[in-house]
Amino acid sequence: MNMNNHLSTIESLPNEILMGLYEYFDGRELYNIFYNLNSRFNSLLRSVRHLSLYYQAPFDNLIDCHTIYSSQIHALNIYSKQNLKLDQFFNVHRLTLWFPTDEQIFQIDAKSFPRLEYLSVSYTVSKPSICSLYEKIFSNDFSLLKSCFLSGNESPTQASKWTQSPNLKYLHTTSINPSVLIACPNLYALNLILPTLHDISPNLIIHLNLKRLKLILTSIVWFEDEKKFEVLFSAMPNIHRLSLHKLFSIINPIDLLLNYDWLSTVIIRCLPLLKEFIYHVYIFNLFNLDQLDIDRSLPEIKENFSKMYQNQSEYFLKIKPYNT
Repeated sequence: MNMNNHLSTIESLPNEILMGLYEYFDGRELYNIFYNLNSRFNSLLRSVRHLSLYYQAPFDNLIDCHTIYSSQIHALNIYSKQNLKLDQFFNVHRLTLWFPTDEQIFQIDAKSFPRLEYLSVSYTVSKPSICSLYEKIFSNDFSLLKSCFLSGNESPTQASKWTQSPNLKYLHTTSINPSVLIACPNLYALNLILPTLHDISPNLIIHLNLKRLKLILTSIVWFEDEKKFEVLFSAMPNIHRLSLHKLFSIINPIDLLLNYDWLSTVIIRCLPLLKEFIYHVYIFNLFNLDQLDIDRSLPEIKENFSKMYQNQSEYFLKIKPYNT
């Protein structure tokens, strides 16, 4: 028997398997590997939906690739400062930009992305383009937008023209600007990354639909004014799941942790529906000091946490080293 009769090539695979195989490739990879092999492959590639496309240098065959696939791109990720015409990707549902240029940001609008459901923008400073983007996001220009990730050192303060974005359910922000929260009345989950709660406004509106909060406080100053926590938690009375992340510098005396009440008074009073609470403490050994004292005290610290939250089986304290 001729063994060559049993050898198969990729061209012998049925269309269903090829289509499943294509899902594991980025759009540019599909173009570089499969396009123009033959008319069958070209036809199959043009019928693929929900493609992902990653832009980063070098840009081999970039123009041909996005010209062919532009209407099929479902997720677009840009890691480049190259000026691109974004309006050709009108079928994009997920858009991610890392430290984009002003020109790229100004192109993010409802006309170019009428089907946008997820938006992620990481930036360094609040440029005029970011102000324009915030106005679009929080004035419901993207009517289908459900999830938004905004990560920058600052956020716009001018919000007079903002209306509201009622369909926005998931928000990640590095700002406690009350106008941002006012513009999202139906939030379900909120991630807040802040240095401290020092600048929190007492005028936060109440978010009755908010069920999940992740709060990351990056300052190495351990104590926060509990009244600030009370302001924040009182505006979110129906939270079911809370994740709190806090730095602890080892230069502080260990007694601070041994005698801390872990916000129990505020949480019990302000969050009556809370079912799951995880307090993450990251030990920041700023001067590379000996951590033996903390290691020896960990059981007692965790026991104290449990005493503060008796009969709460889903409340946990997690302590681990902070890795810069």
